[in-house]
Amino acid sequence: MTECYAYLSRALPDLDPLMLSKIIVNSRGFNETYGITGVLLYDGVTFYQYIEGPAEPLADARQRIEASRHHSDIRVLLDGTPRTPGAFPTWSLGYLMLDEPAHTLRAFVMPADHAALVAAFAALAEKSDAM
Repeated sequence: MTECYAYLSRALPDLDPLMLSKIIVNSRGFNETYGITGVLLYDGVTFYQYIEGPAEPLADARQRIEASRHHSDIRVLLDGTPRTPGAFPTWSLGYLMLDEPAHTLRAFVMPADHAALVAAFAALAEKSDAM
């Protein structure tokens, strides 16, 4: 069964870009191994992430995310079964640096509407430089 998890969190002010790159590389490896796909957006202050995949590996990924010392104030937007799986099927973890804060994502509160949240992530991804 496919599950999804989306959140926003505040990056710690001293987050080193090299450390962020290492986290992304490690996460991509984990995600590719376990069939997790999704996108991570970052505006220099706030992380926005949507991931989906098999329930057990996704639970492991969520635990790793929530235990990370590189961000705080995690606000869960979605946690459960996606209405329509396969939102970002070609990205084990697409990373996109936003030019400005993603106010459209901050407007979502729990429980978020899956389709609207995925559409907001996709719209922001189209406006950003993929890395």
